[in-house]
Amino acid sequence: MSKIIIAISIAIMTIPNVLAQAQTTPKVLVYTATAGYRHDSIPTAIQILGDNAGKYGVEFTFSEDKSLFTNETLSTYDGVMFVSNSDEVLDQSGQDALQSFFQSGGVYTGVHAASACLFNDENYQQAMGAFFDYHPPIQTATFERINNTHPATANVPDRWTFQEEVYHFRSNPRDNGAIVIMTVDESSYVNNGTSTGNYPSMGDPHPIAWYIDSPNSAQPLNSGIEKAGRSFYTSLGHLNSTWQDETFIDHVMSGLKWALDGASTKAYGVGLVGNGNGSGSNTSSSGTGNSTNSASAGGSSTAGSSTAPSASVSAASGAASASSGSSSGGTAVSVSGKIAALGAGLVGSVALGVGLVL
Repeated sequence: MSKIIIAISIAIMTIPNVLAQAQTTPKVLVYTATAGYRHDSIPTAIQILGDNAGKYGVEFTFSEDKSLFTNETLSTYDGVMFVSNSDEVLDQSGQDALQSFFQSGGVYTGVHAASACLFNDENYQQAMGAFFDYHPPIQTATFERINNTHPATANVPDRWTFQEEVYHFRSNPRDNGAIVIMTVDESSYVNNGTSTGNYPSMGDPHPIAWYIDSPNSAQPLNSGIEKAGRSFYTSLGHLNSTWQDETFIDHVMSGLKWALDGASTKAYGVGLVGNGNGSGSNTSSSGTGNSTNSASAGGSSTAGSSTAPSASVSAASGAASASSGSSSGGTAVSVSGKIAALGAGLVGSVALGVGLVL
C-alpha cells in the first residue's frame, strides 16, 4: 500500500509541470506590406489586432519587412496573417520560405486585400484560396452567414449589413479545397464593377469568407510533418469603422484561432515551426537593424533606438501590451497574450505511469 501512495503522490506533484508545458502561446507574424494601393485602415487594423491579442490568447508581431521571410525567422512563428496587402510584397526567396513554412505545418490567415497580392505565386493562391479580381464602388451591402457552427461565423448575424467593398474573385476558392462560410445577397448592392480579365466562375454562392482544412500549399509535407496547417480568409475589412466593430474583429480573430487550433505547430507540441519554448514574448528587429520593439505577456514593453514614434497599448486581464510605431519603416512590433490549456495526452501518460506502478 505504501508504494501505491508514494507513486500517486509523485504523479500528483508532476501534473502541474506537465500542464505548464502542454501548450505555449501561438505566435503570428502579421504582414501589412503594400506595393500598390494602400488601405488607410491598416494602422487601425494593427491597433485593434494588438488590443485583442490577450483576449484571444495569441502573440502578434507586426511588420512590413519582407526580409523576415526566411526559413530561420518563419520557423519561430505558428502562423502568418496577411492584412490588406497589394501587388508583389515578397521577392522569390521570401515566397520560397513561405512555401517551406506551409510545408512545415505553418498556418495562414488572410484579411481583405490579402487576396490582392503575390498574383504570380501559385503556392500563395493555394494557401489563400482565390485571387481578387475587382469590386464595385464601396456601398452598403448585406452579407449572409451560410455556416453558423464555424467559430469565425458563430457570432455573425444571419444577415449582416454595412458599408463594404464586395470582392469578386478570379477563380473558385472551392477548387483549392475551400469551404465557403459567408456569402453576399446579390440584390443588396449594385454590381457595376469591371472584371480585369476573362476568368472562370468564382462559384455559387458568391464566396466572401472561407476556410481550408488542408491546403494544397503544404504539399508535399516536409519530413516529420503529419498534417498541414489550416487556412482562413475573409474578404471583409476595408473601412476603419469595420475594424472597430466587435462583430468583425471576432470574425477575424476566431478564424485565426480556428486555424491555429488545427494543432500543426510547436505551440501545440507538434510540427517544425512555431513557438515551442513557452516564453510568451518576442523581440524583433527591423531590416535596417536600428529599431527593436517588443511587448510581453507581463505587460511591459521596451523600445530601442528608432526614428518612428511609438505608443504603448495594454489589455487588462489578458495581460497584453503593445509598443507600436510606423510600420512603413520596416519596424517589427510584438504583442502577446498567454493562454493555458490542458495537455490531455501528457496527463494521460502520467496516469498510465501510475497504473503500471500499481
